[in-house]
Amino acid sequence: MNGTENLMNTKTFILFTSVFLCFYKIAFTQSIKQSVQTALENNEGLKSQRVLLDNSYQNYLIQNGTALPNLSLSGTGTRSSNFDSNQDLDSYSISLNSSYMLFDFGSQNAKRRSALLLNNASELSFKKFENDVILNVVKVHLELFKAIKIVELFENSLEIRKQQFLAVKNRFDLGEATRSDLLRAKASISAAKAQLKVRKASVKKFRERYKTLVGISSTSPSLPKMTTKEPIVLSDSIKVGLENDLTLKILKLEEQALKEELNSTEKSRLPNLSLSGALSYGDSQSLGHNLSSGRISLTSNLTLYSGGQKKAQVKIASNKLAAKVIDIAVRKNLLKQNVTTKWLDLDALSSSATAKQEETDALNELYESVFEEWKLGGKTSLDTDQAYQNFLNSEVELVTTTTDILIAKFDLLAEIGTLRLALELR
Repeated sequence: MNGTENLMNTKTFILFTSVFLCFYKIAFTQSIKQSVQTALENNEGLKSQRVLLDNSYQNYLIQNGTALPNLSLSGTGTRSSNFDSNQDLDSYSISLNSSYMLFDFGSQNAKRRSALLLNNASELSFKKFENDVILNVVKVHLELFKAIKIVELFENSLEIRKQQFLAVKNRFDLGEATRSDLLRAKASISAAKAQLKVRKASVKKFRERYKTLVGISSTSPSLPKMTTKEPIVLSDSIKVGLENDLTLKILKLEEQALKEELNSTEKSRLPNLSLSGALSYGDSQSLGHNLSSGRISLTSNLTLYSGGQKKAQVKIASNKLAAKVIDIAVRKNLLKQNVTTKWLDLDALSSSATAKQEETDALNELYESVFEEWKLGGKTSLDTDQAYQNFLNSEVELVTTTTDILIAKFDLLAEIGTLRLALELR
C-alpha cells in the first residue's frame, strides 16, 4: 500500500505543480496581438516591400510630371584651328528651351489616371502582403502554443510513469506483481521519453519559424482573449468576403488602369498640338559680334501611317483589358470556393470539439476507475498503463482540436477580410 500512497501523493504534487507553473507563466506569456505587432515592425519581408512600394509612387510622379512644361538648358563651345595662319577661333552658345503639350485629346491625362490607379493598386498589394504576414504569424503562434502544451502533457506523463514504475517495483518486492509487470512499467518510461523527445523537436521547429516571421524569439505564446466573431451563415461569409477581398480590389483597380491605358493608346493616333520656345545667346570670334535669338512655335503631329504599329498597340491594350476582366471573374469564383471550404472546415472542427471534450472526460474517469481497481488487485499494470495512454492520447487530441479550431477561425477571418478587425489592428 505504500507504493500506492506514494503514487497518489506524486499525482497530487504533479497536478499542483502544473497549476502553479500555469499561473507563474502568465506574466511571461505573449498574446497573438503582441506577436503580430512585433512582426509588423521586424519582419524583413515587409521592410523590403515598403522600400519597393515607393517605386510605384515615383512612377506616378514621373507620369504626372508630363502635365507640366519642361525646361532645359543646353550649351556648346567650339574651337577651330587654322594651321596655315596658326590661329585659333573660339565660339560658344547657350540655349534655354521649353515645350508644353497644349492639346492631345486627353491622351496624357489618361496615362496619368492609369499611373494613379496602379499606385493605389500597389498600396493595396502591400496591405495584402502585410495581411499574409499577419495570418502566418497567427498560425505559427497557435502552432507553437499547441506544441508547447503537448510537451507539457508528455512531461507530466513521464513523471506519472516514473511513479507508476516505483509503485510496481514496491509491489514486486512484496510479491504482489510479476517481473513482466515491472519490465512493462520500465518500458513505458522509455516510450514516454521517446515521445517527449519527438514533441520537443516539434517545439524547436516552430520556435525557429516564429523567430523568422516575428523577428524575435518567442517567450510563451498564449491563446487569444478576444472573442472572434465570424458570420454564422455561409452566404454572409461569402458576401463579406466579396466586399473586403483585397485581391479583388487590386484586380478592379488594374482593370480601370488598363481602360485608361487603352483610352490613351487610342487617342495617341489623333492630332496633337504642342507649344515650344527657345532663347539662345552666342559669341563667335569669326563673326566678330554676339548673337542673341528667340524662337516660339506651335507644332502639330498626326500619324498617317505607322506600318500597323499603332493598331497593334491598341490591340495589345484591348487584350490586356479583356484578360483582366476574366481574372476578376475567376477570382470571384475562387474566393467563393475558398470561403466555402474554410467555413465548412471550421464547422466540422467546431462540431467535433464537444465530442472530443466528452471523450477526454470519459477516458479520465475510466483511467481513475482502472487505477482504483489496480490498487485492489482487480486490474493488471497493463490495464492501468493502457487506460492512461488512452487518456493521454485524448488530451493531446483535445489540445490539437481546440487549437485547430482557432486556426480555422482566423483563416476564415483572413479569407473574408476581417482578420485585422478581430485582432484590433489598424
